[in-house]
Amino acid sequence: MGVVYQCLPNSFSYDYLIHGLCAQGRTNNALELCDEMKRKGFVPSSKSYNSLVNALALIGEVEEAVNYLWEMIEKQKLPDFITYRTVLDEMCRQGKLGEARNLLKEWEEKHFVDGPTYRKLLYVLEDDFGNSNDRK
Repeated sequence: MGVVYQCLPNSFSYDYLIHGLCAQGRTNNALELCDEMKRKGFVPSSKSYNSLVNALALIGEVEEAVNYLWEMIEKQKLPDFITYRTVLDEMCRQGKLGEARNLLKEWEEKHFVDGPTYRKLLYVLEDDFGNSNDRK
């Protein structure tokens, strides 16, 4: 950016680029840019984190997606419903239904998702991937 426009990138520039790269399926480029952003002292926004977590989950990198999700929460950036659902759906598609349910329960216990969101996500898991006795 500095060479062409004689300006330095800021957190907004990085956020837009990360989101755009994820939307284009260029997840590795987005991850590299996110690492550069963090090295320069910027904190990715919720939009960037949500984009990265979703993109990673959708390409089957669920473990890395969950790691970024935890990093996101540590940085006090909250995932949205779609991000939670995408991660859980991809875990289930990989045959990790029990792990998905445990992760959802952990999110509820740590108050990352409220009661109605927990129940909605649980119902989605049950409807899409099988029944559970966890309904309250």
